[in-house]
Amino acid sequence: MSAQREPLVLPEFQPTLPAIVRRRTGLRERTTIALLAGALLLVLLAVVVVRPRVDGVTQIVHRDQPVFNVLYDNGALHTAAPRQGELLRLEGRRGRLAVAVTVSPLQLPARGGDVAHGQLPAFASGHIEAQRAGFDGFQLRYEGRARFNDAPGYEIRFRSGPRGRRAFHNDVLLVPAEDDARGAVVLSLRRELRGRPTFGPREQELSDAAAAAFHSFKYGTAPK
Repeated sequence: MSAQREPLVLPEFQPTLPAIVRRRTGLRERTTIALLAGALLLVLLAVVVVRPRVDGVTQIVHRDQPVFNVLYDNGALHTAAPRQGELLRLEGRRGRLAVAVTVSPLQLPARGGDVAHGQLPAFASGHIEAQRAGFDGFQLRYEGRARFNDAPGYEIRFRSGPRGRRAFHNDVLLVPAEDDARGAVVLSLRRELRGRPTFGPREQELSDAAAAAFHSFKYGTAPK
């Protein structure tokens, strides 16, 4: 008497998905199982690819006044000792490109009223002249109001340096609120490119990482 084979799936859990697919499409059960395994493998691969990008983001918090935080890709940027007058400094270098993201305190006159629309544009004029005097080959590219994660500000973009060693600057004068000059800062992004005026793939990645850190600035300890 031959031994009776035990079913692989208990009756209460039948019919199985491969059996249902076979009835409706005619595909063999082994084929369906192979397709499901392939789909599962793709999902696992997606998790592996995405996770390093998530884990590679670091938050740095400045807990003294003014309190703020910045998110940055620690595979592209690293913290550096702040230079004189700076509260925070991030740096990175790849190929011909060097980048820096900095935060410095901004002293505004203690006046009431609409700080963001009144004082910042007026103060920006002096800031522009200071940069013009401090950088060779200064060329103003843009100026206008800006907002970074609910913080009102005024942005200035300019280029400096000789041909073959161009630097591109974004300076934003920021205040925590429209009528609050306390905690005002200058948020800066600088990209210095040597040689031809185009980015390679690795340089573009670094430039994008620096821009993302620059735009992630937010007052308080909660990230963007």
